[in-house]
Amino acid sequence: MSNLLAMARRIIHQILRDKRTLALLIIAPLLILTLVWYIFGAKTSEPNLAIINYQNSDLLPAFKASDYQRMSPLEAHQALADKKIDAYVDLKNPVKVHLEGSDPSRNGLAMNKIQKSMQKVQQISITKMQTQLKSVIQNQQKAIQAQQQIMKQMTIAMQQYAPSILIAIQQQAPKPEQPAKMQAPEKVSLDVSYLHGNDSLNTFDAFGPAMVGIFVFLFIFMIGGVSFLRERTTGTLDRLMASPIKNYQIIWGYMIGFGLFVIVQSFILTCYLVYVLKIYNVGSIADVLIIVFILSFSALSLSILLSTAAKNELQMFQFIPLVIVPQVFLSGLFPIDTLPRWVQMIGNLMPIHYSTEALRNIMIRGTGFAGWWLDGLVLIIFSLVFITLNIFTIRASRPLA
Repeated sequence: MSNLLAMARRIIHQILRDKRTLALLIIAPLLILTLVWYIFGAKTSEPNLAIINYQNSDLLPAFKASDYQRMSPLEAHQALADKKIDAYVDLKNPVKVHLEGSDPSRNGLAMNKIQKSMQKVQQISITKMQTQLKSVIQNQQKAIQAQQQIMKQMTIAMQQYAPSILIAIQQQAPKPEQPAKMQAPEKVSLDVSYLHGNDSLNTFDAFGPAMVGIFVFLFIFMIGGVSFLRERTTGTLDRLMASPIKNYQIIWGYMIGFGLFVIVQSFILTCYLVYVLKIYNVGSIADVLIIVFILSFSALSLSILLSTAAKNELQMFQFIPLVIVPQVFLSGLFPIDTLPRWVQMIGNLMPIHYSTEALRNIMIRGTGFAGWWLDGLVLIIFSLVFITLNIFTIRASRPLA
């Protein structure tokens, strides 16, 4: 029993001395649970919609100004291309719906709201028909009452007057009105078109750009961090630091050496997703690979930086809940536009957020260099910042000559 307690005390003391493990046990679950609560507890955002050609349209009452912006056709098309609105409705006959199309969840929200408005259109038509029918019935009732009055007069004439007078009354009698034909309310059909994507775009296609970035970043982060950690634990890095080689040469040497394998891995993963799994892609595969390569070097430089703070492989893997998991939630895989502003700002500090935006512009929206250059530049800046920090970190730990 004493040996068991002694073993337990040793483990407890070891964990208490390892501040990183202790913090991971307490802080990381709280951080991840908070993100999950924000992501899945947030209210569903309302779609941004607009209408065009609404002047003199009988359908306008069903499209409230609070729900649908009033735009000209040119303004609506530009707003759709800039992702400022999710869809716009052309109120000409037939009614046409133009969806942005790159996000199936946003498409569904937009179509649900538009369908509700179209139901109001049908209700307006039915109410109008009921009003017309009521008017016709009232006219028919008046005509029947008039006919009944004539019949009474004819009966009296037949009893009291000569047949010639009876004939005169019949000639003066008004002819009954023919009932007006009622037209059924016209069924309003929707002609739906997509600026990007199509109606077969599924959830995996929409998540694909984010998944590419997440998997590339995750595997390269693990492999690069563990590999560099082994260089330190085996003494290879210490021997290099004792040599005349410069700090930046050490870091750039590792970046180039690991980078060749990173490029191969990224190439295989990307081609597998696009050509084997048939993920939706209308852009250039070359543009996709460029973004993936840039993201790979961001992941590699960050993994090298964090590996300097780890003493063994277990501690390196402990960074995953703090570095990878938040990026998964804030990468764009889930909608974040309804989250608090400070949470969105954290997402803007994460590399995968920019890779998701760039890859979504390329793969789903089919944009070229103009659609991803800014996100690519931000990823390059991330890599340069991490590499610079690596150089200073090695300099601080380098033994004095």
